[in-house]
Amino acid sequence: MRRATRRRLRAAVVYAALAVVTAVTCFPLFWAALTSVRPHDEMLSVRLLPARVTGEHYGALLGGRRMYFESGSGYRPTSAPAQHFLAWFANSVIVSVSTTVLSVGVSTLAAYSLTRFSFAGQSVVPYFSLLGYMVPSIIYVFPLFLLIVPLGLADRLPSLVLGYISITLPFCMWLMWAFLKSIPLEIEEAGLIDGASRLQVFRLIVLPLAVPGIIATSIFSFIVAWNDYLIARIFINTITQMPLTVGVMHFFEGVHVDWGLMMAAAVLMTLPLAVLFMFVQRHLIAGFGAGAVKG
Repeated sequence: MRRATRRRLRAAVVYAALAVVTAVTCFPLFWAALTSVRPHDEMLSVRLLPARVTGEHYGALLGGRRMYFESGSGYRPTSAPAQHFLAWFANSVIVSVSTTVLSVGVSTLAAYSLTRFSFAGQSVVPYFSLLGYMVPSIIYVFPLFLLIVPLGLADRLPSLVLGYISITLPFCMWLMWAFLKSIPLEIEEAGLIDGASRLQVFRLIVLPLAVPGIIATSIFSFIVAWNDYLIARIFINTITQMPLTVGVMHFFEGVHVDWGLMMAAAVLMTLPLAVLFMFVQRHLIAGFGAGAVKG
């Protein structure tokens, strides 16, 4: 009985600590959600729950209305339009999906060649790839800028895709290499003996087994492209071409900040990733833990 009691007490302490950590971690998101539905006259209130709930901030983002703030005699429009939010959202989706598809496709093929074919330097390529990921992204900005200008990609979304791939591809290849290395070669050899081609083995046997690793790699690439600010801020100047991370900074107007719009935008920016994590959490954990298990 004493051992069972100690075990329950230990479990209660652990769960209590986890609950505290979870509450501290989630509180900023909770506060952002509450602030996004506060009316303007309660924006600086210290009360946790708003006395009145409003959807005007979401309407300003999704309905295309300019943002307003109170100035002396009344409300006047600012020069920073909120009507571009949906365009920014679409830009972020296009860039993030394109980066994810290209990074996962190239890294999967590269990792398969590293784990299935023999050539000089085969054993060191994955580690050199990981070394490339460890280089700060700011180092890539100037060389990439010199590359995209002659190609005519400056101030266009493909320049962001190129910049993000240079960041995500090294780690994606290393992660897929670690995952494909854990898939037994005997499974592929059985398919080859049964008459399947190398391409059929890769498409019908390897890819289905590699789904957890592909999902983990996809989530990593998508998050990097979705959350990046530095490269987008340098490469994009046209307001209609901006992704969300750069566009929402236009809600700052001098010394004024429209916190309602900012928090509503933060909630809408976080929601897609939160929903995505809910659906792929199991595969994500399996993919990141693949390198720890052999065969």
